[in-house]
Amino acid sequence: MFGLTDGLGFARESNRAMLALARREAPSNTRRSPATNLLIAPRCELVLPSLETMPVEHRFLSDDREVLALAEILVRSNIATEDDWEKSGRDATKCLSLSLQRWMRDHGAAAIDRRFDLDLTLSDRLVDYSDQRGPEGTLYLILDPDGAAFVLLKPTLELLETVHPRLPSTFFMHFAGSLNRWVRVYDYHDAEERVDMLREWYEGDEDREQYEVPDIEGCTPPGLKEPALSFRGLKELARGIRDPEVQALIQGLLELCRVSSRAKRPDFTEDMGEQLMDANPPLPCLLAAFTQGDAVVACFDDEAQTAMETTPHPNLIIPLQLSNPSNVRQGFRILGVACETLAATSRLIDLMPGNDDGVITREGQP
Repeated sequence: MFGLTDGLGFARESNRAMLALARREAPSNTRRSPATNLLIAPRCELVLPSLETMPVEHRFLSDDREVLALAEILVRSNIATEDDWEKSGRDATKCLSLSLQRWMRDHGAAAIDRRFDLDLTLSDRLVDYSDQRGPEGTLYLILDPDGAAFVLLKPTLELLETVHPRLPSTFFMHFAGSLNRWVRVYDYHDAEERVDMLREWYEGDEDREQYEVPDIEGCTPPGLKEPALSFRGLKELARGIRDPEVQALIQGLLELCRVSSRAKRPDFTEDMGEQLMDANPPLPCLLAAFTQGDAVVACFDDEAQTAMETTPHPNLIIPLQLSNPSNVRQGFRILGVACETLAATSRLIDLMPGNDDGVITREGQP
C-alpha cells in the first residue's frame, strides 16, 4: 500500500492521551434517617468524566518547530491547501499528513497501489530509533517498500522478438533503467552477482562440488544479449510497428522513460552516509523475473533471508532544507516525478502479458 508513515511530529514515544478521574462533590444530607450509612455502602465519589465536551485527542510534542516551519513553507508554496488546513482542525501535523496524502494521489497513487507496496516517511533521521539526526533544520522524505512487486518478463520479451530481434534487450534496458533511477529493481544482473558471490564462498570448501548454484545464464533469454537501441532509436522503430499490442507496450515504455527523466535524483550527502554507515543494500521495490520460480527468483529468495539483519539503505531519500523554501519545493517536485515513474511502471506492467496475478487487492476492494 502506498501509505504515509509518520515521522517527526507524526509519531513520538512521548505522544500520549490522558484521561483523569474527577472528584464530584456529594450533596448535603438533608434527610434524618437513622444510621443509613451503616446499612449500605457509601456513594463512590470517583467517577469517569463525560467525554462529550472533552477533546478527542491530546498530543504532546517536545519540539515541533520543524513541523511548523515545513507546514508554513507548503502553505506558501500552494503544496498544502486551505482545505488541508481546515480538514486538519488547524493542526500543523495533521495538515502535513493530509497534504502528503493528497500530493501522492495527485501524482499517481491509485496506479502505484495496483502493483507496489510502499511507504512514504517524513522524518528527521534516516534510521528508526537512532539517536543520530540529520543536520538541524533538515527533514527527509523517505520512500521504501513493504514488499517487492513482481513482474514476469518472458512473455513480453517473446512477443517483442517477433517484431524486431533487438526489441527484447531494448525493452528490458529502458524498463529497468527508468525505474532503477528512483528505486531498486532486482533482476538477472543482481542474481548473477549473487551467484558469483556464492561461488567465491564455496571455492575453498573441500565439498564444493556438492553445492548447486542457481543457473542464471540458463534461464536468461538469448535476445537480451543483443545490443539495445537508444531512446531515439526506439522512437524511430515505434513509428513502423503495426501490431496494436506491441505498439501499446512501446508507447508505455516511451512514456515511462520520459517521466523518469524529468528530474534528477538528490545527491547522497556526507551526513546521509554517516547515518547509514552500517546499512545493508536497499530492499528491492520490484522483482523482475523471467518465469515463476526461475533462478532469478531463487537468488532473490536466498538474499531475502539476510536482508533485514541490518537496517537497509532507503530506496529514495529527499532532504528538505527548511531554511530554503525553494529547496523544499524542489524536493516535492522530485517526489512527484518519482511517484509518476512508479505509476507509469504500474500501467506498463498492466499491458505486459502474463502479469494478471501481480495486482494487489486492498482491504475493502472486490
